[in-house]
Amino acid sequence: MKMNPFDLVWIGGSRPAARTVPRVVSGYSWRFVNRPARIAAGLVVAALGCVRAEVVESPLIDVLQPPKVLAEGRELRLPNTGPGNRFVSGWRFDDDPAGLTIAPAAGGARLEVVQLRSRSRALSLVTRGEASGLALTATAGQRRLEVHTSRAAIEIVLPADLAQGRNLIDLDFTHPSDVRLSGATLSAAAKAGEVVVEGDEIVHRPWSAVDFVRWVEPDTTLVGELAPPSNPAPGQRFAVLIDHGDGFLETVFDVTTADEIVPIRVPLRTTGGLVRIRLLAEGGGQAGRWRGLRLQHRRPASRTEIAGPPEAPKIVIVYVLDALRADVVGHLGSDLGATPCMDQLAAEGAVFANHFSVAPNTGPATKSLFTGYGFLEGRRLADPGPPTLAEDFADAGYATASISANFHVSPGLGLTRGFGHFSLLPLDRERDTGLEDSINDSAERVHQSALKWLDGRAADDRVFLYLHTLNPHNPYTPPEPFPSRTLRTEGSSIDGSTTTLAAIRDRNLEVSAADEQRIREWYTAGVAYNDAVLCGLIDELRRRFDNRFLFVLTSDHGEELFDHDGVLHGHTLYDELLHVPLVVWWPEHIRPMRIARATGTLELTAALRALIKSPQPVVSEGGEALWGLIDGGGSHSSSPELHFATAPGLRRAAMVRSERWKLILAPRPRFGWGMGRGRGRTHDAEYVFNLIDDPGERRNLAGAADLEVDWLRSQLQAWTDAWQARQPAIDDALPDAETRRQLEALGYTD
Repeated sequence: MKMNPFDLVWIGGSRPAARTVPRVVSGYSWRFVNRPARIAAGLVVAALGCVRAEVVESPLIDVLQPPKVLAEGRELRLPNTGPGNRFVSGWRFDDDPAGLTIAPAAGGARLEVVQLRSRSRALSLVTRGEASGLALTATAGQRRLEVHTSRAAIEIVLPADLAQGRNLIDLDFTHPSDVRLSGATLSAAAKAGEVVVEGDEIVHRPWSAVDFVRWVEPDTTLVGELAPPSNPAPGQRFAVLIDHGDGFLETVFDVTTADEIVPIRVPLRTTGGLVRIRLLAEGGGQAGRWRGLRLQHRRPASRTEIAGPPEAPKIVIVYVLDALRADVVGHLGSDLGATPCMDQLAAEGAVFANHFSVAPNTGPATKSLFTGYGFLEGRRLADPGPPTLAEDFADAGYATASISANFHVSPGLGLTRGFGHFSLLPLDRERDTGLEDSINDSAERVHQSALKWLDGRAADDRVFLYLHTLNPHNPYTPPEPFPSRTLRTEGSSIDGSTTTLAAIRDRNLEVSAADEQRIREWYTAGVAYNDAVLCGLIDELRRRFDNRFLFVLTSDHGEELFDHDGVLHGHTLYDELLHVPLVVWWPEHIRPMRIARATGTLELTAALRALIKSPQPVVSEGGEALWGLIDGGGSHSSSPELHFATAPGLRRAAMVRSERWKLILAPRPRFGWGMGRGRGRTHDAEYVFNLIDDPGERRNLAGAADLEVDWLRSQLQAWTDAWQARQPAIDDALPDAETRRQLEALGYTD
């Protein structure tokens, strides 16, 4: 088989079900030519005297976490083509009649180059027009680099002792608006090697490196063997190098000449944690073969059991405030005083302080909540399709009802399956406010409809009730007295109508700082209104059911309020759109508590299904179910808890976050990658934020040389691949005309 350099090829049995065509993963063609004979993670029991020690083995090669191949001989690629020799961040790309034009951003730009052996090289930026007048500063780490300009190019001299692997080059142009590039080249690159995966073997030809980043348990050992070339070339070298995250790669295995199989047994970490395993092939000559590489550790004999859910309650109510961001809620840190009712519920129940939506807008977020699936597409849920929560509760003998003020939760989008009763309560267009939008009093009307439906239930009925208000979602037009209580900013008379907000978003209306603050106040007024009427609903439910009901309060997503210069929602994956409240209130079964561990939409779905022992698979992206956290159970895994999200409206942009790091990949088609719409539009294909040092997500550290960031990238790839493989049926048909009209009235125009 003839292959191009850097093609990563899998060979051996039938193709995995999810892969039907060749695809690009991190810039390399990952072609499945027959299915590998994968090593299933299994147990090996070894007898040590009279003590039986349980040993766990798992393959180093994982289809869902492909290795990263590094080689110097790659031309500089566009950002969405993977690691090594690439434009990273701070660039804008345009395809004009003269060809591709690359322009740096005002805040600086980054490139990434690969170095596998020590020698001087040059990075040349090819310019459009005269380059001699352009000035810039170039740095690699803490070192300032030498820069020369010629008529048509800028040459940056790279030091010979750059670190092995990927190196970031930061460029700061004196006048970035004057710079237009057509490309970039690297001189004196080592000849490109070749990496082919055949089952559990890696055929490895110099020059190249293969990186695996894995989370390992304490006392893990890398085992396997190397079959070197039968006739090694002079200077040819194969090595295993280990990086524990301190930037230093220690050579722990090295073969320069050999004519027989060499066993590999390399201790990794005694304490457990992240490790980079680098397989390096240097020099010329034939390929070597790494065989049967696997990770091996001993598992403790005893493990903490996670508690299951309590007995299912008679009444289950899931209450969703649309577009409620976490930082306006008092028990989550806000000092606005807008949520006394929610705060009282929180004081009596379980507060999940770091709960995240799986999507930044209602359609995919609600589909995920109802089904337990992560959705990479934003289309209509098919019928028949994956079972929904409502169908599960109906099968368990519950009377089911959905009362919603958002047209995303409607028959037109396939989200009413399983509900025996459904009410859709759009805004009343006849109650004119003097604006194009009516008064947004959806919470009261949802509550009234819910109580009316409950009035028709028999005393012994079991009930699953889903309530979805349109507050504080736009239009920000709550009834009085809430605007009068909340609007304090002078120097602005801007309203909170959808028309106004959409005009701001699309750059058709310029606003002042006072206008921005007044928009925030309009939003807060909607929060305060919904909270106030929620108190009345809770009081009525308590009167009827004497505290014997489960009440889950959350939101489908957050809202942009100029945090990153944008408004409304759906077009970014920043925390203002993903961090939402979650309170689980059930006085007879849940004591007051605050849980800091990150949780997400799919875990909430799993917890609700577990109540009724649903046969549907429990999908939880972060470890133990919510009931285990409420009961105080610990995690079975020592690895960081992760949360994932996707933005179908951004063409499959995806995000993963740990406690410290957040990684967003936004490789939109052609040169349209990035996030945002209109105001707040950015153009990077990758975003990396240090959430400890930069909780506001202001500084994009894409390309950061951090082991955990590399691991997160592989985890995000695995997560999106897994959901793509089990993506449930989605209907390509557009919603009906009335649903489209109502969604457009709420600002959904794409």
